[in-house]
Amino acid sequence: MTTLDHATVGPDRDEHTARAFPRLVARRGAPRVRREDTLPAIAVAEALGADVVEVDVRRTADGVAVLLHDETLGRLWGDPRRVADVSWCDVARMGNGLDRIPRLDAVLERLHGCRAALLVHVDDPADALVATRTVASSTWDTTVAWTGTAASLAAVRAALPDADTWAVWETLTAPTAADTAEVRPSTLVLDDVFLTPETVAAAHALGLAVAVRTVDAPEPVRWAARLGADLIATDDVASARAVLADGERDGWAQQDREPTEEELATRAQALAHRIAHEVIAFTREHPVGQVASKRAPGDLVTDVDRAVERLVRARVRAAFPTHGFTGEEYGEAPGDRHRWYLDPVDGTTNLVNGLPWTSMSLCLTRGGRPLVGVVADPWRGEVLEARHGRGAVLRDTPLRLDDTPRPLAGAVVGAEFGGQGAWVGLGRLVEALADRACAVRVMGSSTLTVAQVAAGRGVGGCVPSFDPVDHGAAVLLVHEAGGVVLTRTGPVDGFPPEGEPFLVAHPGAADELFEVWSTALGRP
Repeated sequence: MTTLDHATVGPDRDEHTARAFPRLVARRGAPRVRREDTLPAIAVAEALGADVVEVDVRRTADGVAVLLHDETLGRLWGDPRRVADVSWCDVARMGNGLDRIPRLDAVLERLHGCRAALLVHVDDPADALVATRTVASSTWDTTVAWTGTAASLAAVRAALPDADTWAVWETLTAPTAADTAEVRPSTLVLDDVFLTPETVAAAHALGLAVAVRTVDAPEPVRWAARLGADLIATDDVASARAVLADGERDGWAQQDREPTEEELATRAQALAHRIAHEVIAFTREHPVGQVASKRAPGDLVTDVDRAVERLVRARVRAAFPTHGFTGEEYGEAPGDRHRWYLDPVDGTTNLVNGLPWTSMSLCLTRGGRPLVGVVADPWRGEVLEARHGRGAVLRDTPLRLDDTPRPLAGAVVGAEFGGQGAWVGLGRLVEALADRACAVRVMGSSTLTVAQVAAGRGVGGCVPSFDPVDHGAAVLLVHEAGGVVLTRTGPVDGFPPEGEPFLVAHPGAADELFEVWSTALGRP
């Protein structure tokens, strides 16, 4: 058994930081042509010129290493059982012809003598032990590398001390020698949402190759190559290879013309609309699993927050690979003068406690000015969206606030505590509004508190600190619906200054509400 030749797989060791033309990793074979993780899919990937074929490996009940991505057999093979509970004899009967679940040793035999290497992906340490025994006992001369969870790679390293391991890197922070000391990988594997120039440079300085996954569309392939990725993992080897061939012939020059604001906003709004509906379905269908604290005990994050952010980042990266991105859970990724801001779940405490009042906020800016914003309410199934100069809509119905005077008596004003609890002046505001027979509601999602004003639900909303991650989309909604956005010094166009308290209001109530709010807050 051999390992990958890192003189050819990985960064060049000369003055050039990275290989000019990445090599291709075929994810699960060629799943767009044949059923994933089968021998026909592997054969097609190898024939299309994949440099590495990545497969998922699990164990059967009787300890046979087989190819399967999911824990259960349901999605691909129509059997709801866990593969770990089914014997190899029963697994072998599933499918028909060559479209069957193959054993790992059959794959080692299939790639014997081929140019393509095999990348074995294992997520369970018990599966890793079975897979390492299979590889160690094989007589076939197939080049093998390993990737998966840290625990699985530790099991691989214990069983095969000289194994070639590829460590998964799931943060925007650049790696250090201490981060990789235990696993001792040759390669870092990153989702495309975590690929940055800083991470590539740091990995190469450590002597590590960089593999980015899963990149299918032409522009993201070009973008990953320009950033210096050494390997590109893809579901579409043929298309990716064509893009790389064009780059090898013509170079990786940037596009000649930046899209106009109109062109960009049209594409971005369509993308944001699709993302919002996808997030609504995801949030409703995925129960909360893991819950942890971030900066304070009450500052919660869940697996749903992280999963939604990664989903949205991936969708944006595929469409606009050069754009910057700032998200609540994973932080800031560099980019050009366009930047997306995302809060995947605003109102996480409500989500954890089963209260159906949360939202997703996604906003695109260009040179700091908001262009497109969407707020998704998973529990109403609503998407409120706005585009600079084009108005705001809810379910294709324009949102437009008139100038008719609105008394505070009998009205509702939304308020939020903010990250540090009740802010100075909140008590005075509640008392002043109560004296005017105006109700105050603290609902637990500042995004919705602001966005509901654009929809005509309540005459105002006040938030103690502006953050484009949480409030960018909702503030754009208010502007485009004809509402008023104010700081302590008065109305503002665009975004309020970051960290500043702000108020949004129906135009007919703005003057009186501003007077009450600014007095309670204390004018600068």
